[in-house]
Order: sequence, then structure tokens, then C-alpha cells
Amino acid sequence: MEHLTRFCPNCWEELPPEAQGICPACGRPLDEADGFLEKLLRALWHRERTRAALAATLLGRLGQPEAVPALVEAALHHPDFGVRAAAVHSLGLLRDPRALPAFMILLREESPLPVRLAVVEAVAGWTDERARAVLRAALHDPSAVVRERARALYHGAPAEA
Repeated sequence: MEHLTRFCPNCWEELPPEAQGICPACGRPLDEADGFLEKLLRALWHRERTRAALAATLLGRLGQPEAVPALVEAALHHPDFGVRAAAVHSLGLLRDPRALPAFMILLREESPLPVRLAVVEAVAGWTDERARAVLRAALHDPSAVVRERARALYHGAPAEA
């Protein structure tokens, strides 16, 4: 019979076949007591970047404001820019004003281009004046791509693919 590979639901370390009850890597229980939202919040920091990006995407699609602080943290500090951009995109879907200060920081710190472009796209269609301030800040971005997209959105041009 083929061996089924199991992973800790907390730290995602591969479990030895004999592991029962407690993860030998992180010491946390191996039960699945946490709900889906809690699992996604932990998965934002999964060591496999595609899983972390998927978690960020799903958190935005769920539309739960409880995810905003964790998504802000990922947008600002995740080591992978793809995960950061996915977190920014999800924050844009949630349209929560708590994300706006983080968006300004991401523009000021000259984050990777995909992250800065995601910030501009994230505030597209927001009517909040603070979101318009994010677009105004992006008008001075070092990248012409970011500046042009911010200009188009700021002046109400239709979105382009």
C-alpha cells in the first residue's frame, strides 16, 4: 500500500508516518479544530509561495473584514512580491479603509512594480477621498506604467485590460 504524505495543519511540515496528536516540528495539536478562515489566515505565511498567494486571493473573495489586518501585514511584509500583490488585490476587493495607510506605505517605499501596480488597481472605483489620495501619490511613481494607470483611473478613464 502506498504511503500517504501528511502535513501539519499549523506549520505545514511533512509529518513522519508515526506522528499522532502533536506535531514534532512545532509542538501544536494535529487536530483540525480551526475553521476555514483561521486556516487561510495562517496559510498567508505558508512557505510555498503559491499556497500563500492562493490564501490571500481566497481571503479577498470571502469578503470577510476580519481578514484585513492579516492581509495588510502580508502586503507590507511578506518576502514574496507575488503574495504581497495578491494581498493588495484582496484588500482592494474588501474596500476596507484600514488598507489605505498600507497602500501609501507601499507606494512610498518603492515596493516591487507588481505590488505598486496592484495598489493602483486596488483603489480603482473607490469613492473614498483617501483612496483618491493613493492614486494622486501614484501619479509620482518612478514607473511610467504605474503613473499612466494611476492617471487613467484618477481622471476616470475606462479600465483597460
